[in-house]
Amino acid sequence: MPVSLTEGRHGVLEVRWEQGRLVLNSGHANQSFGSLHRVWQQVLKDVLVEFRPANVLVLGMGGGSVLQILRKEHGLTVPITAVEIDPHVIGLARKHFGIAALEGLHLIEGDATIQVHAVRERFDLILVDLFDDLEMALGVDSGGFIHGLRDRCAEAGVVCFNTVGHDARSMQRCDRIKSLLDRTFHVVDERRSEEINRVFIAR
Repeated sequence: MPVSLTEGRHGVLEVRWEQGRLVLNSGHANQSFGSLHRVWQQVLKDVLVEFRPANVLVLGMGGGSVLQILRKEHGLTVPITAVEIDPHVIGLARKHFGIAALEGLHLIEGDATIQVHAVRERFDLILVDLFDDLEMALGVDSGGFIHGLRDRCAEAGVVCFNTVGHDARSMQRCDRIKSLLDRTFHVVDERRSEEINRVFIAR
């Protein structure tokens, strides 16, 4: 039985118990604390071995899964700016997933493809996870958005960009993002996870 059913910006949002923990799901995808949590655990375990960022930008907060990984699993107390477009998701994150208790969190309600240009600060670590249910959000595979990431990224910073390739069209979008990152950043590595996730790590 779901703990909560809410109509969000992109369809139904469900909070439910899975394997002993609360997760946030949309109609066809996990949005926080399930398979997506495992994806970010794997990526951040690799990335945070190399450096400790002085600040973090999260584009696509969801229920706050990645925030908990940064704070509780890696002990990062640095300032985090998080952008989330859906007020219903923000409400669920506050009610069920404890983001209100996280110190040093600056939360912006808005479209990340716009906010990446509006925020003026530069960040050591940028985490991108922008989806409409299972599909990557409109505009994330545009040159303008990728250049916005470069502008927000500190000189020695790292961008981790989660994508999903589940069919021919979405795989093409993943490939386009990889190509744009290759042209914009010095080095781009790829991590594959959970069968369909492709996370690009750009420096």
